Amino acid sequence: MNGFLESLRIENLKTGLHVLTAAPGFTASNIRYSSLTKDGTIQGDTSMDEVKMMSAEEVAEKIITAIAKRERTLVLTTLGKNVLFLKRIYPSLLDKIAYKLFSKESNPLII
Repeated sequence: MNGFLESLRIENLKTGLHVLTAAPGFTASNIRYSSLTKDGTIQGDTSMDEVKMMSAEEVAEKIITAIAKRERTLVLTTLGKNVLFLKRIYPSLLDKIAYKLFSKESNPLII
């Protein structure tokens, strides 16, 4: 997706089109009450601590501000900024960390 947005930005340099890439991170919202699990049941509760997350309204306000300032990129969390840094210096390690974090397999990769 980032590659597409970068291309879109470059192709429209002289048209005035503004392209913002926003990475809000995990956001507290009620979407889980309408999202479905793999077996088709409603997800309901989340295992994540939403108290530590920004609300959808806070994220929207920050995105609107970034659009008004015509920023290119918006990364809202420290974790997101750290991920971008790690992606630049050691992308294969980041792949393994992400796999281990999000994999539901019984024996995920060892880092």
